[in-house]
Amino acid sequence: MKQNNSKQRVQRGGFTLIELLVVIAIIAILAAILFPVFAQAREKARQTTCLSNQKQIGLAIMQYIQDYDEAYPQAAAYSTIPGGGTAPEYWQNMVQPYVKNGEIVAATGQNYGRGGIWECPSFPEDFGQGQKYGASDGLFAGNYPYQLPAQNPTIRDAVSSAVVDAPAEKILIAEKGRNGAIWGYETFLTLQDWWTDGSVFTGGVYDPAKDNSRRSIDAIHNRDVAFNADGSANTPWEGGRTVRYRHNGVANVLFADGHAKAMPKGSIRWYQNVYIPGVYENNVQQNYSWHPNAPY
Repeated sequence: MKQNNSKQRVQRGGFTLIELLVVIAIIAILAAILFPVFAQAREKARQTTCLSNQKQIGLAIMQYIQDYDEAYPQAAAYSTIPGGGTAPEYWQNMVQPYVKNGEIVAATGQNYGRGGIWECPSFPEDFGQGQKYGASDGLFAGNYPYQLPAQNPTIRDAVSSAVVDAPAEKILIAEKGRNGAIWGYETFLTLQDWWTDGSVFTGGVYDPAKDNSRRSIDAIHNRDVAFNADGSANTPWEGGRTVRYRHNGVANVLFADGHAKAMPKGSIRWYQNVYIPGVYENNVQQNYSWHPNAPY
C-alpha cells in the first residue's frame, strides 16, 4: 500500500510535455502583449519629463521678457567671451540667469542648450549637439549670419511679445530635430512651405481646408539623420529645424502665454499655431529673401 501511494504522488507531481509547452506559449503571449504596454508607459514618463522641462523654460522666458521691456530674446547675437573676443550667444544663454540649469561651456562661459532641463529624454544621441528645444524663428530674431548691426543694416531688433495676436494659440518653443552635423539649430522653422502643401490662402483669405500641416509630419521632412560612429553625417542641411513627434507620435510645445501642451501628429495648424501676421512676413523678407518664392 505504501509503495502504491508513493507512485501516485509521483504521478500527480509531474507535467506532461504538452502542458509545459502550453504554459510557455501562454507566457510568450502575455509578454508580447505587455512589453509594448511597458514601452509606452516608459515613453509617457519621458514625455512628462520633457513637458516639465518646457514649462520651466517657459517660466524663464516670461521672467526674461518682463525684465527686457516685454521683448523676446534674440535667437543669436554676438557677445564678449572670457579672455576677450566675441562668440554667438544663443537664446538659451540669455535666459540662463532665470533657470540656472544646464551645461556651461568653460571656454565661452555660455549655455548652448545642453544638460539639465534642456535635455529631452527621448532625443536620440546627439554627439553634444544640444539645442533640442527650438524657439520660433519669427519671434526670436535669428539674424543670419551672426553680424553686428554696423556690419548688416538688416539685423532684426528683438521682437516685442505684444505683437503676438493669440498668445494661447501661438507656439513659442517646440521639440525639433537635429541636422547632419555636430552643431545644431536654435530655432524651429515657421516657413509655410515646410508645414503645408502650398499656400493656405485663397484670394488672400485663410482657407482651413488647405491648412493640413502634412509636410510638418512628412517622413521626408521629419526625420533625424543617422550619424556615423564619429558623429558625422552626409547631409548637414537636413531639416533639423522641423518639429518632431518623438513621444508616441506626440510633440511637446510651449505656447506664448506660458502653458505647455502635448500635440499629436497632425493637430498643429500652421496658420492657427505658427503664423503671426507681420512677424512672419518681416522674418521671411529679412532672413529668407534669397528664396525665389519669398515670402513663402
